[in-house]
Amino acid sequence: MPSNSSASMFGGAGGRGSRASVASLEGLRNVLRNETERDSAPAPVVPQTAAPTAAQAPPAAPADDKQTLRGLNDRLSGYLGRVRQLEKENGDLQKQIDDILAKRKAPEGRDWDQVEKPLDDLKKQIKDITKDNAKLLLQIDSTKLAIDDLKDKLEDEKKACKELEKDVDALKKTDEETKQNCKQTQNEIDMVKEELARLEQEHKKEVDVLREKVRDSDVTVEIESQNSNLAEIIHKIRRQYDKLAMKNLKETEEWYQSKFENIKVVEAQNTEVLMSGKSDLKELLKEKRFLEVKIQGLHSMIYSLEETLRGTQVEYGQRLTPLNKLILDLEKELKAVRSQVEHLVENNKNLLCVKMKLEAEIENYRRLIQGMTADTESLDLSLEDALDSDQQKPDSKAPEMEVVKEEAAVKQESAPSDKSTPSDKSTPSDKSTPSEAPEGDAIEAEKVFSK
Repeated sequence: MPSNSSASMFGGAGGRGSRASVASLEGLRNVLRNETERDSAPAPVVPQTAAPTAAQAPPAAPADDKQTLRGLNDRLSGYLGRVRQLEKENGDLQKQIDDILAKRKAPEGRDWDQVEKPLDDLKKQIKDITKDNAKLLLQIDSTKLAIDDLKDKLEDEKKACKELEKDVDALKKTDEETKQNCKQTQNEIDMVKEELARLEQEHKKEVDVLREKVRDSDVTVEIESQNSNLAEIIHKIRRQYDKLAMKNLKETEEWYQSKFENIKVVEAQNTEVLMSGKSDLKELLKEKRFLEVKIQGLHSMIYSLEETLRGTQVEYGQRLTPLNKLILDLEKELKAVRSQVEHLVENNKNLLCVKMKLEAEIENYRRLIQGMTADTESLDLSLEDALDSDQQKPDSKAPEMEVVKEEAAVKQESAPSDKSTPSDKSTPSDKSTPSEAPEGDAIEAEKVFSK
C-alpha cells in the first residue's frame, strides 16, 4: 500500500466497516483530539467498540501532508491497540460480574450471619434510641410541669418583687449616701496627705535653712578662746537640731496617725455598712428572682385552675339542665296539687257548713216531731171522746170524724216530704233517727183511726 493513500484510515476497530475521513488537516486534527479525549475518559463495559465516524469527504489528501498522515496512522494503530486492551479488560470485568451474580443467586453463596450482625447492632441502637426518646419525653413532661409550677410561683414572686424593689431603691439611696461619705472621707484623706506633704516640704525647707545657717555659722564664727574645740561645738549643735527634728517628726507622725486612725475607723464603718448593704442587696435580688419564678408558677396555677373551674361549670351545667327541667315539672305538679287541695279544702268547708245546717234542721225536725207526738196524744184523747159521742150520735158526728182523718193524713204526708231533702244529704246515722219517729207516729195514728 502506498504511503500517501488513505486506505490505512479504513477498517478501524477491527476492520468492521467504520471509516474516518476528513476534508482538511484541521478537521482531521479535531477528530484525533476528540478520540484522545475519549480514550482518556473511563470506557463503558461493552463487548465491541466502534471507531467514531465523521462526515464523508473526498478520500484523497494533499501530497504535502504525507508526514502528517504517517503520524496519524501511527497514532491510529496505537489507538486500535488501546481499544483491544480495553476490550480485554471489559471481558475480564464482565466475567467477574457474572461470577459475583452467580454467587448471589446461589443460596449457599452468602453468609447471612455476617449480614445479620450489623443489623443486630443497628436494632440495639434503635432500641437504645427509642429508650432515650422515651426518657426525653418524660423529661419534657416533667419540665413542662415544673415550668407550670414555676409560673405559678412567679405570680407570687412578682408581688414580693415590687416590695423588694422598694427596699432595693432604699438601699440604693443608702448606697449613694455611703458613696458620698466615702468620697468625702477620701477627699479629707487627700487633704490630709496634701497637708502632710506640705508640712514635710516646710520641714525640709526649715532644715535646709538651718543647715545653711549652720554652714554660714561655720564660716563666720570666730573663736577667741584658744582651748575651744570646734568639732565638739558642731557636734552639740547637730545633736540639738537632730533632737528638734526628731521631736518635730514624732509630733507630725502622732498627729498624722491620730488623724488617720479616726479616718480609718470611719472608713471601716462605711465599708462595713457598704458590704452589708451589698450583701443585703444580693439577697434581695435572689429573693426577687425566686419570687418572680414563684409568681410565674402561681400565674400558671391560677390559669389552670380557672380552666378547670370553667370545665366543671360547663359539666355541672350540662348535668343540672335535666334536673332543672325535673324541678320545673315537679313545681308545676306541686302547683296543680296545691290547687286541687285548696279546691278540696273549700269543698270540705262547704260540706261542713252544709252539715252544720243539716244538723240544725235535724234538731228543728226533732223538735217538730216531739211537738207532733204531743199533738197525737191530744188527738187520741179527743178521738176517744169523739167515739164515745159517736156511739151516742153517729149521724151528727160522722163528718167531723172525716175532717179529723183528713187533717191527720195531711200532716203525715207533709212530714215525710219535708224530711226527704235533708235526709239525703246527711249521714246514715242522721237519717235513722228522724225517719223512725214519723213511722211510729203514723202507726199510732192508724191504730187510733181503726179504733
